[in-house]
Amino acid sequence: MLTRLIDKFSGGVSPDTVAAVYRNTPTWLADRMSLERFRRTVRWAGRHSPFYRKAFAEHGIRPQKVNSPADLKDFYTTPDDLAAQAEEFLCRPASIVFESSGTSGRNKRVYFSREELDSMGQSMGAGLKMMGVAPEDRVANALDFSIWIPGMLGHYSLMNSGNFCMAFGKVDPVEVYRRLKQYDFNVIMGEPTWLIRLTELAERDGGGTLKLMIGGAEEMPSEAVAWIKRVWNGATVKMCYGSVEQGVAIAFQPCGHHEGYHLDMVDFLPEIVEPDAQGYGELIFTTLRRSTMPLIRYRSRDVTRFMPQCPCGLRVPRIERLRGRRDELIVASGGNLYPLMFENILRPIPGLGLDFQVIFKLEGVREVMEINVETTRCDEETIFEQIKQSASDLYPDLMKNLALGIFQMRLRTRPPGTIRSGRKLKRLVDRRHFAGPAAAEESEEGVADGQLV
Repeated sequence: MLTRLIDKFSGGVSPDTVAAVYRNTPTWLADRMSLERFRRTVRWAGRHSPFYRKAFAEHGIRPQKVNSPADLKDFYTTPDDLAAQAEEFLCRPASIVFESSGTSGRNKRVYFSREELDSMGQSMGAGLKMMGVAPEDRVANALDFSIWIPGMLGHYSLMNSGNFCMAFGKVDPVEVYRRLKQYDFNVIMGEPTWLIRLTELAERDGGGTLKLMIGGAEEMPSEAVAWIKRVWNGATVKMCYGSVEQGVAIAFQPCGHHEGYHLDMVDFLPEIVEPDAQGYGELIFTTLRRSTMPLIRYRSRDVTRFMPQCPCGLRVPRIERLRGRRDELIVASGGNLYPLMFENILRPIPGLGLDFQVIFKLEGVREVMEINVETTRCDEETIFEQIKQSASDLYPDLMKNLALGIFQMRLRTRPPGTIRSGRKLKRLVDRRHFAGPAAAEESEEGVADGQLV
């Protein structure tokens, strides 16, 4: 009953009030409210969603008997479910849809109502306040609008926070850089690779002054933070973790401790499943305040673990920075990349073998995409131009990011039969943020410098 009253009267309250509730709600009350919202979500979905009605029946689940996630046992929803039958999730008519690429290349579709967008903007607006955005700050929103959710959500959050802003979207960083002084922007929101490119422009001109940079959609290289602070005269760098499926950020950095992320326990009930000996497992979540397309125990494919309570005193769980993914989708080069993309890019190029591998790594703070292919051809420069042309024809957004300087692309040609060392070949290898056993399995022995774009 308490949760229903709070939800009923929460609409229209200020981000400051939401932030105060987040800071001061006792742990026991937050846990109680999360479980009550969880039960309500399961019952609502069981009544109104064709997907959940069928799935619950197949798993022998009676929604009225579900009191906690443990009662759902091995029931999960997955990215493949959203790619194949998103509309079956719907419990009521939607106002807007966003898309996100799945690992198979099929787009996942996530639907929201207007009221849910307002609510998510309210939550994110509160998050911005807690991360240090003050009423007098002026914000440049360079998060991607396109068909994804970050730009739109950022805009809704700024409308809720009341800050002066400009909705740039993911334009060339030059366009934002040359307007910083014109509009006195002191807070910038964007993807880490985009923020790094903007910082390179500032460094070229001797630096600048900002208060805060807020990143999202991918991880920020840890080595970049000190450099960004220096170039921008002490600017604070903070990150959010979210996705199209999550809608609002599920985790963020509201204090001065940047080792991990604080979780949003108002909008989500998170779990870590199938943990290893160190506690790393897959993050799954249940949405708690969405009635249009609720997601119940959704497998994010992101690998992390819970952390101890933060020294800042906020009484909510934390997770570490993402360690990797359970699938082969990689968030890199300013977008979601998957093996099928590169299969499509390389297929028209004459004289290439079937095996290829794309390695993502950092050189300083700059991201490098290295494409390894097998061929007997000797004209490497021509091959590289053909690959870039194919990528431009099929995936112009990827090549737009390359043109913006968000990443660098290299090609390395190898003799036939030299890329695959075992039965299975990992097509996309991410060596940017974690150099553990998984990275060591994919040997770089003999890799020479490729051509630099």
